[in-house]
Amino acid sequence: MPDKTQQQQQKTKELKVFSAQVITLDQIRNDSRKLRLLFAISTLKEVSEKGLAYMVQYLKEERKIDMGYNIVKLGNKLIVRELPDDIKALLYVGLIEVDPKTKKLRLTSNGQEFLEKISKNEDIDNFIKVVDELRSKIVVIDEEVSLTALPTERKRR
Repeated sequence: MPDKTQQQQQKTKELKVFSAQVITLDQIRNDSRKLRLLFAISTLKEVSEKGLAYMVQYLKEERKIDMGYNIVKLGNKLIVRELPDDIKALLYVGLIEVDPKTKKLRLTSNGQEFLEKISKNEDIDNFIKVVDELRSKIVVIDEEVSLTALPTERKRR
């Protein structure tokens, strides 16, 4: 009898294996999409993932600047397919971080140093100006994200 109880109490653990491509700083330096994303985060100081998604859409629809992302709208939801992967890559190499309180993305000191070493061309300067012009629209979306992220106790007060 004790053998059966020991078998029932014995738990198994599953090992989940996933593969991810290793990203280096050189790969980011040569990837214009990730570089532009980095410059956008730098220009906006702090931004949510949702704010970045809307920024990509505004750039494509209003300013005719295609960053190379596939944009899908499902009802009121905006999906930018490759954006989460690019954000993960930038987080992985330590160029950006997530603010624990606001859940917004911002540059790290390594990210600042990395961007200072990148030689800006006219294309990048124009991109930064356009992102700065869109800041007011993106801030509104970020505030909406901040309000929905508040704990329910704060909302009631």
